[in-house]
Amino acid sequence: MNDIEILREMLVCNAQVSLQQEGDGLPSVELMDRQANTTVEITELPHDSVVIRAENFEGPLTIFKGSKGERRRADFVIVSNGEQGKWIVFIETQAGDSKNQAHVVAQLKGAQCFISYCKCIGRSFWEWEEFLDGYRYRFISMVDINSNKETKRTRHYSPYKGLHDSPDAFLKIFGSPRLHFNRLINKVS
Repeated sequence: MNDIEILREMLVCNAQVSLQQEGDGLPSVELMDRQANTTVEITELPHDSVVIRAENFEGPLTIFKGSKGERRRADFVIVSNGEQGKWIVFIETQAGDSKNQAHVVAQLKGAQCFISYCKCIGRSFWEWEEFLDGYRYRFISMVDINSNKETKRTRHYSPYKGLHDSPDAFLKIFGSPRLHFNRLINKVS
């Protein structure tokens, strides 16, 4: 089994978002955030991908107090192993731009902790020592998704110019209801 197969076996169906395949092309996925009432489509995902509703993980709500934001989680996580490499993309979606940066960072960190928990489960119960090793991380906040604005803007919160590889340096994308997977993983210039 590979990492993606293990994740598909590990996670209940309602925690996974189904990929849509049209013809011989690469799959796409619709990320529907029921709470924010938004939908964004990610196109051309590698075939070997799984999309997880990280917000469905209720564990932190019943164990942690939340004084440092440790109960929060981003909405979605894409785990992908394809020609572009091995990627884990953490995505927070929202209808407007009302959340402050610290709140978004806490959500992205919470989703990263969720993946770390999955990593431990895979290594312990599937006995796969290399489970989720070698993946590069990307952190995304998508805001004003369903807006009718003509212009699509990308704003970047990174002191390291163009790289959104930590929760504190996430990529902020405005008003894009449809995005290509490569836009999520590539360096912003």
